[in-house]
Amino acid sequence: MASFIPCGPCGHDEKTQNAEKWCTDCNEGFCYVCEKAHKSMRITRDHNLILIEDFRKIENVNVCVQCEEHGSKLEMYCKAHEKAICISCLPIKHTNCSDSIIPLAEAAKNAKTSTALADLEHTINETLVNIRTCLTDREAATERIGIQETLIKKRIFDTRETINKHLDDLERKLLNELTTTHISCKSKYGKIQNQLNEMEKEIKHFKEQTSQLKRVASDIQVFLSTHQVNKEIHEEVNSITKALASVRNYDIEIEIHQGITSLLKDVDYFAKVKVDQSTINCSFKDSKIDQAQIQVPTSRSVDNTKLKLRKKFKIKRKGKEMYISGCAILANGNVLFADNDGKNVIMEYSKDGHLIRDIPVSGEPLDLTVIDTDQIAVSYSIRNYIEVIDLKKIIVMKTVKLKNTCWGISYSDGNIYVTVKNEGIVVLNMEGTILNTIKCDIDAFQIATIDEKIYYTAPQSNTVNCCTTAGNRIWNFKDKSLTRPGGIATDSAKNVFVVGIRSNNLMILQDDGTVSKTLLTEADGLDRPIRLDYNKKTNMLLVCNTYDGTAFLYCVKFN
Repeated sequence: MASFIPCGPCGHDEKTQNAEKWCTDCNEGFCYVCEKAHKSMRITRDHNLILIEDFRKIENVNVCVQCEEHGSKLEMYCKAHEKAICISCLPIKHTNCSDSIIPLAEAAKNAKTSTALADLEHTINETLVNIRTCLTDREAATERIGIQETLIKKRIFDTRETINKHLDDLERKLLNELTTTHISCKSKYGKIQNQLNEMEKEIKHFKEQTSQLKRVASDIQVFLSTHQVNKEIHEEVNSITKALASVRNYDIEIEIHQGITSLLKDVDYFAKVKVDQSTINCSFKDSKIDQAQIQVPTSRSVDNTKLKLRKKFKIKRKGKEMYISGCAILANGNVLFADNDGKNVIMEYSKDGHLIRDIPVSGEPLDLTVIDTDQIAVSYSIRNYIEVIDLKKIIVMKTVKLKNTCWGISYSDGNIYVTVKNEGIVVLNMEGTILNTIKCDIDAFQIATIDEKIYYTAPQSNTVNCCTTAGNRIWNFKDKSLTRPGGIATDSAKNVFVVGIRSNNLMILQDDGTVSKTLLTEADGLDRPIRLDYNKKTNMLLVCNTYDGTAFLYCVKFN
C-alpha cells in the first residue's frame, strides 16, 4: 500500500489531510483547498504542480535540491564552474564569476530536450549494450570451454581404449584434474557474469528513473538528476572496467604422452591438462572517457582538396560480362577488385596495375572491406551472407547468414557493418554475432564508417546520409549534380568522397554535409563508377568504372 503523503500547509495548522498534488518547487504536497490558495498567490502561481500518483513514481529518485555545504536551496547556476549553487555560495567561492551566474531556472530551461539528458540516455543505453555484449562474450567463452572439455574427454576415451587396465588409475586422476580445472575456469567466468548482471539491473534502474523524470519531473529536477545520475553511472562504469581488467580467457588443452602406446610401464601420467590464458576481447569503457581520449583530426576544407593521378589501368575481365562492384586498397598498396559478373574470385593487382593473383571465393562477390593486413570481409548480394577471409591462408574464417540481400560492407573499430535490403544496417562483431540493426528510412546501398559515425548512400532518393552508430540521424546531402550516388569513403577528417553512378562524377562533401566540390567528371574518364576506396594512411584514392573495368589510383592533396 502506498505511503500516506500529507498536505504541507494543513500539517502546519496541525490538520491531517491527504495531499492530491505535489509542488516540485516547494517540495511538499497540497490538498485541493491548499492547491487553490497556492495557485492564487502571485509568488507561487507559476510553480509546477503534479499529481501525487506521478510524484510517487519519482519520489525515490535521489535529486538534491539543497546545497550540500550550506543547506540552503539551490537557486543559481555558475556556468564557469558548471555547478548549481545557493545564495551563500556566491561570496565564498564565486566572487569572480559574476558574469557566469544565472538563475537555476534559466539554466534548467529545456532540460528535458537538452544535450546533457540525451547524453545521459545515450550513456545508459550504451552501457547496457556493453554489458550485454560482455555477457554474450562470457556465455560464449563458457560454452567454448564446455565444448573443449567434451572434446578432450572423447580424446581421452579414444586413447584409453588402446591401452590396458594398468592405466585406470591414471585415467581417473586426469579426468578429476580436468573436471576441477573446468569448474575453476567456469567459476571465474561466473563471478564476472554475476557482476555484469548486477550492474545491468542497476543501469536499467537508472534508465527507468530517467524515463520517469523526463516524463513528469520539473526541469530543475531533470537538470540536477542528469548531473547526479551521470556521476553514479560513471562510477559504476569505472568499477566494472577495473573488474574486467583482471578477467582472463581460459582455453583448456590436453597433451597426450608420446610414449603412451609403447612404454606403458615407464609412463607415470596419462596426459596434462593445460589452461591457456589470454585477455578477453570485450571492451567496456565509459563513452565520455573515450570521447575525451579521441584526438579530433584537424578539419580540412574540401575547397583545398586536389587529386593527382598516379595510375590508370584496365582490370582483366573474368567472365562474359564485367560488373566491378567492389574495390579496396590493402596496407601494402596493392588493390582488390570484386567482379560480380565474373568468376568466383577477387582479383589482386599491384599499385602499378599488374595482376598478382586471383583469390578464390565461394560465390559472386559484391563488395569487400579490409579488416587488417591479412583479413578482408566480403558480401555476397542475393546469396544473403558475408564471409571473413584470411588472405594468406586463403581460408574462410567466418560465414554469417543474413535475412536478405546484402550490399555494401565496411569495417571499423572491431565491428563489421553491412547494408541489408529491407533491414537497414546490420552491425556484427568479429565473432559473427549480430549486435544491432540500424533502421533506415530508405534502403542503404554503399557504406563507410569511422569512429562513431556511419555514412551511406541511397541511390533511390539520390541522397548521401550520415548517422551515429546508435542510429541517430546527423545530416543528409542531396544535390542535382549527384545522381544515383554509389561508392562512398571518408578521409581522416571525416570529409566524404562519393561517386555518382549516373552523373559520372566524384564529389567530396565537408564533414557536416553542408559544402561540396566536384573532383572528377566524365571528362576525366568516369563511366558509371559504382565503387571507390580511400586509404587514410597513404591518402590514396581508388575509383573504378563498373562495366569497362578502368581503374584510377589518385593521390589526394590537401593544400
